[in-house]
Amino acid sequence: MNILTFDIEEWWVYDNYSIGKNIDYLPRIDNYLNDILDLLDLCNFKATFFCLGLVGLKYAYVIKKIASRGHGIASHSHSHKFLGDLNKNEFHEDTRKSLFILEDIIGKKIDTYRAPAFSITKDKIWAFEILHNLGIKNDCSIFPSNRSFGGFPTFPFNEPTIIRSNYFELREFPIPTVRFFNKNFAFSGGGYFRLIPYFVLTHLLKNNSYNMTYFHIKDFDSEQVHKWSILSTSESSFLRYFKDYYGISNSFNKFKKVLTNFDFIDLNQAISSINWDKAPVFNI
Repeated sequence: MNILTFDIEEWWVYDNYSIGKNIDYLPRIDNYLNDILDLLDLCNFKATFFCLGLVGLKYAYVIKKIASRGHGIASHSHSHKFLGDLNKNEFHEDTRKSLFILEDIIGKKIDTYRAPAFSITKDKIWAFEILHNLGIKNDCSIFPSNRSFGGFPTFPFNEPTIIRSNYFELREFPIPTVRFFNKNFAFSGGGYFRLIPYFVLTHLLKNNSYNMTYFHIKDFDSEQVHKWSILSTSESSFLRYFKDYYGISNSFNKFKKVLTNFDFIDLNQAISSINWDKAPVFNI
């Protein structure tokens, strides 16, 4: 099972972090989106797009364009604030705003969510109850390894899982990892996709029964302004720069090769194909 997802945030991120001038970057990332949608049509694949509410607020045409091509729209928060920076009320309001804006654009209920930077951690599992109360049924926020700004290394499952409390259940789609040198490593999206050689990536995709991808347009955009530090982090500036930009010049070609050589489905197709009665349960 290969699930194809995208995090749609660049239209806002480039503005917020002043990565180039609007007149320069907007046509470029719009064209990348057009190329991606055309490629998905050519391959006859559907994907799930996790979108920021702020992208919908300022660039509603982006959300409309994706939905008009038959792809799923999900929430990636409103303002891309990490859960480590939010309390419960702030998280509730941020998520509510996102859902209100995106649902108004597409005219449909949204029931799927992914936290910015996979920032639902062991200490933030209260977020699941808030998501449930806002009508979210499917979550894709768990990253079962250490990472900057998030990560849940003690999450025990590497497959679709039921998150259960005394009051609710959610379907969870964690990011898949592989075990190497006694640590869990991701491989199926973001900077990991750029960093891993193509022959290694294809081996991992072929030999894992569950692969959840997550792509960002900025990971394809080799013309973007390169900055030493866009986000505050404990990592060295050099390491952050390496993670942000290594392999970017060939990343879109690698993406096209992956879509040519593997079959993909969207999240709704994945949900329908899983026997949830036999899925593992994570009690909170």
